[in-house]
Amino acid sequence: MNKNISTEVLIVGGGMSGNICANILAIHGHKVTVIEKNTLAMGSSVSNTGLLQYSSDIMLWELEEKIGREKAVLFYKMCLDAMESLTDLNRRLEMETDFIQRSSIYYASNEKDVEKIEKEFAYLSKYNFPVEFIDEKTLKKEYHMDKPCALRTWKDAEVNPYKFIEAIIYQNIQLGVEYFEETAIDLDNIESSRAYTKDHFSIDFQSIVLATGYTKIYDVIKYKAKINRSYAFSGKVNKTPPWKDSAMIWETKMPYLYFRTAKDNRIIAGGLDQKISHVEEDESIIYEKTEEIKKEIENFFPYLNIQIDYRWNALFGISKDSMPFIGRDPQNSNKYYLLGYEGNGTCYSMAGAKIINDLIQGKANPYSEILRVDRR
Repeated sequence: MNKNISTEVLIVGGGMSGNICANILAIHGHKVTVIEKNTLAMGSSVSNTGLLQYSSDIMLWELEEKIGREKAVLFYKMCLDAMESLTDLNRRLEMETDFIQRSSIYYASNEKDVEKIEKEFAYLSKYNFPVEFIDEKTLKKEYHMDKPCALRTWKDAEVNPYKFIEAIIYQNIQLGVEYFEETAIDLDNIESSRAYTKDHFSIDFQSIVLATGYTKIYDVIKYKAKINRSYAFSGKVNKTPPWKDSAMIWETKMPYLYFRTAKDNRIIAGGLDQKISHVEEDESIIYEKTEEIKKEIENFFPYLNIQIDYRWNALFGISKDSMPFIGRDPQNSNKYYLLGYEGNGTCYSMAGAKIINDLIQGKANPYSEILRVDRR
């Protein structure tokens, strides 16, 4: 950026959260500017493995024990609503995104987790979430998975995150959103209606949205959030579809294994999360970890013969109560956070965009209270 500018809403961060938020705000008539300190659609967004699910990393009944039944059910309903909104958004996009609605298979990693799965099925069923219980015999017969039991959920989806963001950016530009790459601001010195770039240009705004991913833990959440690391790979297989319905698959064990199919006879997989807040640079360690993930998948499906061609590791945020941080800054009424901490980042991006749009417009939002950044 080589000039001073003025906008109604300034969004800081050009990844998944920032672009979905820009889309929702622009559709509702706001003048939006997005700035990105590096390149659009990169960072943690491009490391995303593209599993979009309404189920959280924390089961509904476990979340109830943390925050109470009403809030827990409301949170899960928010995620389901967000999945439907992501599907609607994809229908509006003109570019290919590899977005495909899928079921998810959530399996008990061992016998002691059967009770957890059964309890979660009872809770999800009670509150009318889309779920089906799969017993051991059916799981083995239909999915060729030798595990005690599983849940099948639907209204989930897979997507190519980079293509999805690029398609959203294309639509956003048509909606009048203005973009500036390679534009960094001092996040610790934002004035009430003005921010300054590192090149000493000013950006005047009425509202500012911080959608900066995991690059910074802000003071308002610093005692409630941490950064962890995960490993992932993309590889070719010799069978399509490799299992029933090409369902997305994950498990109860923590840290959990997760994997899905993709176009061109490919598998995308990840896991082996670590409590480490920096990216691994040692290629031999990345190789070792991704080979370990590959071995776990081939224990299920030995016929796949996975040929890995891309390996990576990435950072992700976790929170004390297993929910993201979304909403207004407690000290600044025109500053908002859209931080999709925990495992359903893209889902939270959509939910957060809708919450922030309502807050800016002065409308009530049923989900805003449970995700506020200053919650205890």
